[in-house]
Amino acid sequence: MKRTGGMRWCGFAVIMLCLPILAGAASSPAPAPGSPTAEVKEPYVVKKGDTLWGISKDLLQDPLLWPRLWEKNPAVKDPNLIYPGDRLTLPGKEIAPPPTAEAPKAEPAKEKVEAPPVAPPEGIGSIVRSVDNRTLISMEDLVGVGVNANVALNPGDRLAVVRPAQRLIHPRTGLPISRVLYILGLVEVKEAKDRVVLGRVSYSCGAMSIGDLVMPYTPAQFPEGKIAQPTQRSVEGVIVDSLRGERAIGMLQVVFLDVGAVQGVGPGDVFGIYRPSPPVVDAAGAVLAIPPVRIGEVVVIRVNNQTSTAAVTTSAIEVRIGDQVALSRQIVP
Repeated sequence: MKRTGGMRWCGFAVIMLCLPILAGAASSPAPAPGSPTAEVKEPYVVKKGDTLWGISKDLLQDPLLWPRLWEKNPAVKDPNLIYPGDRLTLPGKEIAPPPTAEAPKAEPAKEKVEAPPVAPPEGIGSIVRSVDNRTLISMEDLVGVGVNANVALNPGDRLAVVRPAQRLIHPRTGLPISRVLYILGLVEVKEAKDRVVLGRVSYSCGAMSIGDLVMPYTPAQFPEGKIAQPTQRSVEGVIVDSLRGERAIGMLQVVFLDVGAVQGVGPGDVFGIYRPSPPVVDAAGAVLAIPPVRIGEVVVIRVNNQTSTAAVTTSAIEVRIGDQVALSRQIVP
């Protein structure tokens, strides 16, 4: 059944405080697929999240060439069913024949490739004690916060309490691109002396505990009084993960995208969600490419440099990690 629906901007304003934020991107980001520095190896080994459409876009610089890639690999019976570890011949390039049974050869040791680390959360300190010696800290509790050197805080300042969660792994490259930080609540500074702060938990999204990180709280800005307008800009990306790791994502659920402020994306921007369509064969036996199907929309809620948090506002079918997104409407300044 088709599921559609809209979400009013005021609804976002209510839930944005407790939505997770994203830590900084990897310190040594991988080269963009298809860029001159991205090395292409032969044969291509399928990774988790790959599609013929995406491989053609990354390695052949044209996603519409995926029928040629499919034709070159007759072992692939269904273009929508390729699996990690499959070896694909690129058009115009052959896979070397495997060694014969009479003269087996041991494969050379593969060089270990380490993923670039994700930058640690930018905390300025952590909760060091509960005034009432509580194990689980919640709203109205008094806490002691130890802050880093050279951090100056004043009464009335607000701190966000965060807890690191899962790393975001790009479904195509297999490399980490960011880390999710769950916001547990807000602490209002009551007294500050040297590197110790006495604070009151003024808002709680979840139970806090000793050791949770704190960072300066900056309210997320959302253009509640503006409507996204059709845009001619071309910004494409991928759904990297969902808030709770769901594999079948529906309307009003939260997802993470691999595009952000660097690509000119801002809160309120709307992306269409697309999924490649299987090809058709005409009466003459020619394989005809079918454009990808638009299956829904997401609206951007929060933006980081290289990533963004978005909510699914329209879905015709379940949304999946690895689905493509393309900017369709944008908030005009």
